[in-house]
Amino acid sequence: MDAPEEIVNDQPNNTCFGCSPHNASGLKMSFFELAPGQVESHCTIAPEHCGAPGVAHGGIQAVLLDEAMGMAITAGSEEEAYVVTVEFKLRYRRPVPVGVPLVVRGDLRRREGRDAWVEGAIVDTRGVRLTVAEARWRQIDPPEEAA
Repeated sequence: MDAPEEIVNDQPNNTCFGCSPHNASGLKMSFFELAPGQVESHCTIAPEHCGAPGVAHGGIQAVLLDEAMGMAITAGSEEEAYVVTVEFKLRYRRPVPVGVPLVVRGDLRRREGRDAWVEGAIVDTRGVRLTVAEARWRQIDPPEEAA
């Protein structure tokens, strides 16, 4: 079996807090395409991104999941698409620790027209789902500077 392809959004104009390697304050997430519509990212949340002591801030968890779900929509597609989050539902099941390896997954569930439904999860090294999310995304026209 081939190793999963790594996806890094290193375009010079990418300043995204979640995935840009160029944003000095960002999370610098990269992803592995497991299958069309399925990605995962390996990360360790830094202690400065905690909410309660030793626990990842809920907003950081939301960013990680939002990035993974957005990346899942375009994984396996040759076509460049501009997608935005329309609805986002998050469930904090267990505390997400800082300073330990984690996996963030995104899984495209279905498409209808310009809309896509995606699921995501933050998982510990034992496979326990710590935080889960569902979202609806919509494909939009490219921004004028990108057209």
